Amino acid sequence: MKQGKYKSVSLTDRMVLIGFGLAVVYWFCESFINFFLSNQGNFFRDFFGPDIHVIQTRLIVLCLFVIYGSHAQYTMNQRQAAQEALQKSEEHYRSLVQNIPIGMYRQTPEPEEKILMANPALCKMLGVDSEEELLAMNAADIYMTDKEKKFLLNVLIQKGRVSWFEIRLQRKDNTPIWGSVTAKVVYEKNSENIAYFDCTVEDIDERKKAIQRVREEEETRRRFERLLSPDLAEMVASGKLKVEKGGESRFATVLFADIRGFTTLSENTAASKVLQLLNEYFEMMVNIVFKHEGTVDKFIGDSVMVNWGAPVIHNDDPIRAVRAAIEMQHEIKAFNIERKLNGEQEIQVGIGINTGHLVAGYIGSSQTMSYSVVGDTVNTASRLCSAAKGGQIIISENTHKYLGNTFEVLKLEPVHAKGKFKPIRVFEVIGYHTGYGI
Repeated sequence: MKQGKYKSVSLTDRMVLIGFGLAVVYWFCESFINFFLSNQGNFFRDFFGPDIHVIQTRLIVLCLFVIYGSHAQYTMNQRQAAQEALQKSEEHYRSLVQNIPIGMYRQTPEPEEKILMANPALCKMLGVDSEEELLAMNAADIYMTDKEKKFLLNVLIQKGRVSWFEIRLQRKDNTPIWGSVTAKVVYEKNSENIAYFDCTVEDIDERKKAIQRVREEEETRRRFERLLSPDLAEMVASGKLKVEKGGESRFATVLFADIRGFTTLSENTAASKVLQLLNEYFEMMVNIVFKHEGTVDKFIGDSVMVNWGAPVIHNDDPIRAVRAAIEMQHEIKAFNIERKLNGEQEIQVGIGINTGHLVAGYIGSSQTMSYSVVGDTVNTASRLCSAAKGGQIIISENTHKYLGNTFEVLKLEPVHAKGKFKPIRVFEVIGYHTGYGI
């Protein structure tokens, strides 16, 4: 163990000299008294002592005075050294408090709730200009909400101390900042009354925000994995593909595909078989949609709603939609061959496609929200799907004008859709022109 350094005592120290001086005074006084009381009148003999015993006594007294002075000086030196050590310790502690990156504060309990002490790190954390400004504030003002403050203090009072208690504090500009509080209760001397709470707080705002971002990314990924291909879902979750939280206007192409005669088929088929059919049918359709980088909006009974243009935009979204529709009808034919071999009823699917402006964004309640598109463009695509026969692909004039010469189409009679004053000019997609293909 390292030994402390003590200041030595020398003969020239003040208290040693005082002790020696007192001894000399004592010696002279006794000598003069003896001289005046003596009848012999020999000052030299009375000064040093009439005999050896007196001389020894005076020397002993002289030594005692010097020892007393030395001891007094030693005690004073020790006290001075202790005061210097205490001062250095206080300066060191003050330096630590001033420079430590963790916020420190001391507050009294309710109802007074005064801030007794705070360090610069806490001021910086809360955006306060000075310690004086912070000390003038009420302790309740540094917590984001009264509910959070009371919860922290109640736990602290019950347990006597808390460690790494995560809580939102309030900056000077009223914005929240996450902190991890470690605190203990300090009681009044010889009393059960609480004097104050000693608290330290670590800034964990960036960490909490990072965790929140990860959770939001995971939630976004989970939502969009049902709508987009895995690669596109990852782009949305990572922020490489931006999806606005509120509604936004988009120019997109919407496709509806619906099984014809599904009600009759489901009435004559076991429920388990119907469910198996739908799962196989939707699996096939979704794979095709993802292949052409479309977005699966929702499943409505036996119908699937898909769009190209929200949230993922391509320069050829209408062409992608029609390509996917043609491939869907090809896959349905192959699917029916397999069903026929298994002795099961074939299915026919009608497809309707429309292009135009719509609104895209999160739709639903605060507890359950999903990304979707709404608007007249969507309603028209649904009407065209209803007008399509089994195996038929019907597109609107708005979609047709963006296709160029890629597909072979047949002009049909206008469709009188519910809710529309004018009939909709439509075309049936027959297939690809020569030289084009899947």
